[in-house]
Amino acid sequence: MIASESSYINIHTHHKPGTNELVVRNAYLKLNAQQIVRLPYLVSVGLHPWHINKYNLTTCTDLLMDAVHLNNVFAVGEIGIDRAIDVPVSTQIQYFEAQLNIARAVQKPVIIHAVKSYSDLMPFLKKTKVPFIFHGFTGNIQQAKEILKFNAYLSFGKSLLDDKHQEVLTQIPNDRFLLETDVANVGISQIYDLAATAKGLALDELKSVVFNTFAAITKSKV
Repeated sequence: MIASESSYINIHTHHKPGTNELVVRNAYLKLNAQQIVRLPYLVSVGLHPWHINKYNLTTCTDLLMDAVHLNNVFAVGEIGIDRAIDVPVSTQIQYFEAQLNIARAVQKPVIIHAVKSYSDLMPFLKKTKVPFIFHGFTGNIQQAKEILKFNAYLSFGKSLLDDKHQEVLTQIPNDRFLLETDVANVGISQIYDLAATAKGLALDELKSVVFNTFAAITKSKV
């Protein structure tokens, strides 16, 4: 599907697209390039910090390099740092930086998984030009403002069911947020309805806002 201003753009999901929905589906590193290229939708490819123990670093980067040049690979991700798991942060950083370097080489965005690790990621934000998309953002407005000083975007999902996260969204510039469903059994249309209410926009206006942000990230006509 080609995105338009009437599309529901779902920047991070684990589900196939629904009606009038453009998705970036998380493919992890499970599929080979021949499988990925046949998919009729956009994907992100990368090693989630939860799965680091499944691959050594060389295998991880080799698999990513095989896939990242494909036209329907929109982003590298989700990658990042998670301080709520047992994998040492130093190991997570090693894998994150290796994958980030590949994203830099091909000039594709990165979809970021961050749990209690915004401060760990700030040094990379400061020296990286490719867009960072913080998926499932649940931080506060102070954290959001620090992140948005750099080439970064915040993606909101089912957290918008909580008024406090809607309040954070109200303070995010219209050209710096995206919407997603991730693994939730919530339709993207419901996420859009929640975001439209929070931002005080009609649904069509919100769709146009998100479309323009998505188009800016791709740096090409979509």
